[in-house]
Formats: sequence, structure tokens, C-alpha cells
Amino acid sequence: MENPSYHRKTPLIVTDKMRRQIAGAVAEIDLEQMEILRQMTPAERMAIAAGMIHDLEQAAAYRLRKRYPELEIAESLRIVRQGLVEYEQQRRIDAEHVDS
Repeated sequence: MENPSYHRKTPLIVTDKMRRQIAGAVAEIDLEQMEILRQMTPAERMAIAAGMIHDLEQAAAYRLRKRYPELEIAESLRIVRQGLVEYEQQRRIDAEHVDS
């Protein structure tokens, strides 16, 4: 699958809004935390990232089950991992077919 943004024909123009967003993100960097991460091995950093991904998936699946209580835990995790946007689009298409 190709990402069309890699083949950009026009140069990216950085707007003032983008500059403010970048400056805000940089301002949130915790230098002490960066030093701690720098001292870790790549495997340790990957373990932290995997743990964060797991927690975020669980939280997103929980929120999805609150919205659609009929979903099983495994199904909600599958939807989160596959992409919620695709799931919502399919639900709309299915609803249209039921209504017609």
C-alpha cells in the first residue's frame, strides 16, 4: 500500500498554525524523561511502547463497548485494531440497506 503523501508534487507549506502546534509539542517534552529513555535499551523502550499501545487499545475497546453494548470484548478489540472509522462506515452502509 502506497502512501500518496510520499509523492508530493507541491512543497509542504508550514503555516503559522502548524508552527504553533510544533512549538507546543516541543514545549511538552520532559527532558528528565528523555534522559531516562536514553539510558534504556531498545528492548526496554519497545516494552514500554507495547504496554502503552495495549492500554490504549483496552481503553478504546471499553469506550466502544459503552457505545455499542452488544459487542463482545474480542470484537471490540478487533474493531479498534482494524480501525474504528472503517467500522462506523460499514455500520452506516448496513443501516442504509436495512432501511431500504
